[in-house]
Amino acid sequence: MFTEVAAVALTPAALFGFIRIFDQAADVLPIIAAAAASSALAIILRHLRVPLILAAPLSLFVLATVLVNLLAPGTTEFAVLPTEQTRTILAAIADEGLEQFRSQRSPVDAIDGFLAAAAVGAWLSAFIVDWAALRLRLAFEPVLPAGLLFVFTSVIGSGEYRLLTTAVFASALIVWTSAHRLDRERRLLWLTADRRRGPARLAGGAASFGVVAVAIGLLVGPLIPGAGEVGLLDWRNGGDPTRVVVSPFVDIGARLVDQRDIELFAVTTERPSYYRLAGLDTYENGVWLSRGQESMEEDGILPGRRPTAGTTHNVRQDFRMQNLSQEWLPAAFAPSEIIESDARFNWIADTGSLIVEESRGSVDGLEYSIESIVPDYSAAELRAASTNAPAAIRQRYLDLDGVTPTIATTARDLTQGASSDYDALIMIQDFFRRFDYSVSLSPRSGDPIEQFLDEQVGFCQQFSGTFALMARSLGIPARVAVGFTWGQPVVGEPGSYQITGRHTHAWPEVYFDDLGWVSFEPTPGRGSPSATAYAGHGADQDDPVQPDNPFDTTTTTTPGETEAGSTDTTGPEFQDPEFPGGTAGTGTGGGGGGFEFNRQWLIGLLVATAIVGGLPLLQHVRRLRRRQRAVSPAERIDTVWAEVAESLERRRGILRTPSETRSDFCERLSAQRRFDYLPFPTLGTLVTAARFAPELVTTDDAEEAEAAGDKIIADLRAEHSAVRRWWHDADPRRLLRPTVRIRVR
Repeated sequence: MFTEVAAVALTPAALFGFIRIFDQAADVLPIIAAAAASSALAIILRHLRVPLILAAPLSLFVLATVLVNLLAPGTTEFAVLPTEQTRTILAAIADEGLEQFRSQRSPVDAIDGFLAAAAVGAWLSAFIVDWAALRLRLAFEPVLPAGLLFVFTSVIGSGEYRLLTTAVFASALIVWTSAHRLDRERRLLWLTADRRRGPARLAGGAASFGVVAVAIGLLVGPLIPGAGEVGLLDWRNGGDPTRVVVSPFVDIGARLVDQRDIELFAVTTERPSYYRLAGLDTYENGVWLSRGQESMEEDGILPGRRPTAGTTHNVRQDFRMQNLSQEWLPAAFAPSEIIESDARFNWIADTGSLIVEESRGSVDGLEYSIESIVPDYSAAELRAASTNAPAAIRQRYLDLDGVTPTIATTARDLTQGASSDYDALIMIQDFFRRFDYSVSLSPRSGDPIEQFLDEQVGFCQQFSGTFALMARSLGIPARVAVGFTWGQPVVGEPGSYQITGRHTHAWPEVYFDDLGWVSFEPTPGRGSPSATAYAGHGADQDDPVQPDNPFDTTTTTTPGETEAGSTDTTGPEFQDPEFPGGTAGTGTGGGGGGFEFNRQWLIGLLVATAIVGGLPLLQHVRRLRRRQRAVSPAERIDTVWAEVAESLERRRGILRTPSETRSDFCERLSAQRRFDYLPFPTLGTLVTAARFAPELVTTDDAEEAEAAGDKIIADLRAEHSAVRRWWHDADPRRLLRPTVRIRVR
């Protein structure tokens, strides 16, 4: 038992290291649960003596069935057979996981792709550990799969929890080594004269050694010279000294859904605005990234290109960071001066972005004040401006490699008759603002841009990215900005705003000569307060309170209303394509509340009913058929005796010894107080007669034996709970036996 527990603990101890990979420690629990389920199944199959050649595929089948129904619920036939829709959803999850694995750095959000991959590794590791440790009784091999998981989390995990995860896994290794040694010594029967004291001494010594070894490792390891230095080979960055930061574009959907009510940061300013994190220049497989940007440490005036024409305002913002959990620093565009800060910043002049110094890691808890030059352009200023840009900007922000030709075709069709680049951009913007806004999208199939244009449903990621690519197809330099809308006003604190996950946003920026980068807003239900003069719509966000335009107090936009007075839903709609008209995951249909009883649920109910009632029914039918095949009175008595013997063995563990006759066995049982009221003497007499004088046994004798046997079996059944009685009747091992065998110990 101790060996089994020690072996089972190896994989969860290694999986504990995933707290270094995921942003939330609780995300490790589903992975550990997968390992526990795999171990439980392996233990059951081993105790049932199912051979490995059958146990392995059965374990894989259970794993695949569970994953498919969790990741693509309602898409399978009979709850086990995947359909084309199932494959499409799983492929989309795999694609997203691969894309984000390439672009993200620990700690990361636990998206479905990451959790599924980790759960598969956990399941396989737990099964292999059980096979190597408890079937083959090996010592070193069971450590390998768990060790690989531990090394994986150590290699790609963050620097947090290193000592804790190492201590947990090291302790599990020591416990397993000690348990295996104890089991080996017991099986070899050493110290036969004193079998208790020997293993106890060995266990005590191993425990003492383990505690000392782990303690020394935790205390001395960090003190070794060079332990805290940067490695000779920076494998994370491929040997490139360039600092790697995660594109904030990748977690917009997660913030809008999973973190919509989490307080990210607060800001105090006299003019609310969009607060920008980064400008992204490269489109790659549906994700916008920032490539090859050089940063420098700055404090005070920030160098870089500034607007040389048009109307602008200097705006101060005082930020208090809370739970943003990344390296990028929000600021109204374009930042011009760091007034004061608790930390040093790196400034990316090309995109007007700020990141916190690398040693700090995250901006959480930071307070800083910054001044920005915020544009207040009019439509006339933009219409008169040119989008001609320097060669370096055009080369960088006109790239369309890997983009579907549909982008250029659609952009040309939309902008026919435009008298200026500004008018063309407004036409594209107005085209998108007629789409529907939703963060619950159908599974990805084919090119994501073509799918977005075809379905006309998306959220800010799709709107901003597709707008920028359309602008590029027209020869207008464009990029995507990621950040936040201005947030919820704080009651009792004028000029203070609280920004939560629901305010996460992305929007396109277009380059105009002399004016610099100008934001547009193609996302329905969104609008920057500083862009209302030229954008054609008012300030708007996912929030019940919208501000007056701080640059033009003649107009006020009310929540959920466009300038034409029509209703426009500004909040994200959690629409599930599997349940039209309902909320994702609720299982309600379009006709009001209630549970949608579809074919999958019906099939699942029938399968469950077959399992609960079908196996006992098969056992009952088999018993009746067995009695029907017994023709003579002696055969009928032998059949009853076989049933009683099986019931005694399975329900009480009672077997007849080799020296006992059937009559002796019945006399021994009737002499016991717990069985003295049962008709064992009668059954013993009749069974003996049927065995040695079958021609003298009558039909009445057979009926009397059947009555006695039924009485004994019924009383043995009554001693157990309903669940245990069901398990006995439903035990599939009984169906594998061609007939009831009478075992003699």
